[in-house]
Amino acid sequence: MFPTLLGVAVLTFVLLRIVPGDVVEARYVAAGQGQFFSKELLAQERAKLGLDKPLWRQFVDWMWGIVRLDLGTSMWTGAPITQEIKLRFALSLQVAIMASIVATLLAIPLGIVAALKQDTWVDYAVRVFSIAGLATPSFWLGILMILGFLIIFRWLPPMVYTPFWVDPWQNLAQLIWPALAVGYRYSAVATRMTRSTMLEVLREDYIRTARAKGLWEQLILKRHALKNAILPVVTVIGLEFAFLLGGLVVTEQVFNLNGLGLLFVEAIARRDYTLTQALVLLVSSAFIVVNFLMDVMYAWLDPRIRYR
Repeated sequence: MFPTLLGVAVLTFVLLRIVPGDVVEARYVAAGQGQFFSKELLAQERAKLGLDKPLWRQFVDWMWGIVRLDLGTSMWTGAPITQEIKLRFALSLQVAIMASIVATLLAIPLGIVAALKQDTWVDYAVRVFSIAGLATPSFWLGILMILGFLIIFRWLPPMVYTPFWVDPWQNLAQLIWPALAVGYRYSAVATRMTRSTMLEVLREDYIRTARAKGLWEQLILKRHALKNAILPVVTVIGLEFAFLLGGLVVTEQVFNLNGLGLLFVEAIARRDYTLTQALVLLVSSAFIVVNFLMDVMYAWLDPRIRYR
């Protein structure tokens, strides 16, 4: 885990410095000053932000701050990066958790039913449902949901974020809709994965032996088939969860959510090196931790797997 994070940190740091322009020039352009600023003034502002130091020194200072759990300050706003991320991370994390729950509740039952009813109308209906989810962008589905609420029910979901600990009902009334839109989109992949792995497992000899012994069908599915078929599905759901933390830029815009995705775009557009580096490292850490937890879960789901 730690060598991977170090590699991500090095690549992020180097690639950001390769991109033309910097935060000082972007700040002057945003202020409407255009090209009317002197090189001496640019040098002074870069010195204030520490951009005049050698690249190796900037990298060492950044890594030393991470070791001390100090992400630094935003080069654009001057506010602590921890403060910039705190509220947005809570919002994105809640949406990711709710969408993953929706995707799991849809994918696993539908995938199992489709495998058991292979080549019947039930199987075809589930496959159409999943293919439609793959073909439907979550932000477009969100727009349709909002239009449907306005036209049919004359009601609009809350557009101002309320933390869960402040007003749980108001919070869920806003976030349940993006969670449903995103969860349906990502349940499609897990549904197809569940169906294909279940079909493969149900053809195994030990399943036929269990049926020949007269075991209860639901017991065969839960104890023998599902545990062996669920491992690829866990992988898909886990990776999707990690992606949802920072990859819902357009969906967040549709539902007026100021999450990590929007913060990512703003930080890159402003050439805010420190904020962009912190966000990339945060999402990368989420991917790495989720993969680690999935590895542990593999051994729990399948006792034949042992890590030494």
